[in-house]
Amino acid sequence: MQDVEKTEIQRNTSAKRMRRRNRLRPLYFLVVAVLVAGVGIALSMTAFFNIATIEVGGNKPKQYNEDEIAHASGVHTGDNMMRLNKEEVAQNILDSLVFVEDVQVEKKFPDVLVITVSASHSAFNVVDDSGTLQVSAAGKILKNSPDADSSLPTITGYEAATREAGQKLTSQDSQKDRIFQTISKKMAGGLTYPITSVDLTDKYDIKLVFDSRVEFEVGNWSELDYKITLAETVLDQLAPDKIGYLSMVGDHQCSYRDKSAVEQQTTAALATTATDENGMPILETDENGNPISPVTETTTTAAPLEEW
Repeated sequence: MQDVEKTEIQRNTSAKRMRRRNRLRPLYFLVVAVLVAGVGIALSMTAFFNIATIEVGGNKPKQYNEDEIAHASGVHTGDNMMRLNKEEVAQNILDSLVFVEDVQVEKKFPDVLVITVSASHSAFNVVDDSGTLQVSAAGKILKNSPDADSSLPTITGYEAATREAGQKLTSQDSQKDRIFQTISKKMAGGLTYPITSVDLTDKYDIKLVFDSRVEFEVGNWSELDYKITLAETVLDQLAPDKIGYLSMVGDHQCSYRDKSAVEQQTTAALATTATDENGMPILETDENGNPISPVTETTTTAAPLEEW
């Protein structure tokens, strides 16, 4: 009888232990998984994924070789890729190398870091009393010199706040920054008629010159992108040798005056003669008795105006 009772007690105890073990089993697995993951992360941050090769590619500037670009990145072989911040690596290169415009960094596991660069090219002259800044399309200052590059569009009236090569071009007037960015983006997208000159002296009276022959009086910066598109539409309708002046009329219309017509505005002489009370001309003479010519006034006829 005692043996039977002992057996039943042992069975009950074993069942309780099994149930307890089953309930704790997921917790065991979780702890093991966390430990394994922790070990894996620790190894990946130390022993594994260390850089063995740094590859430099892309449209490399002629001013730098691959070793110089890799050195500017601040990365060395043996550094751990898991700890590497790609944005910081790219910014290191942009800050150190004036003639690099864009940087892309890619991690190729297990041990290769790929750096792809794009060269900066002068896109604008920014001219003021202090000299000329040659600036890339993205607004990076590439060169500070006394002379402008005649092959580049020229921007005047920008009021540059910094002149240091490698720095981002900024204006003392933040609105002129936004105007420059709009024009630069429009030009980068491709224009049928290139903008060869930009005058930002008065931001409420912006002037652009297309193809070195048609000056466009834009007015203020409102809807600047649209206004440039409208100007190109008008230029499409003009003969390619036309030289003149384009201006906004209201918000959605342009007018054009030909330069030759403006410079050769027709003039006509209008004679005015003094008369007496009966309407008869009074002939005046000088001290020698010679008749004096009647007084004349000149009237000017404006150049023909074409509107679109």
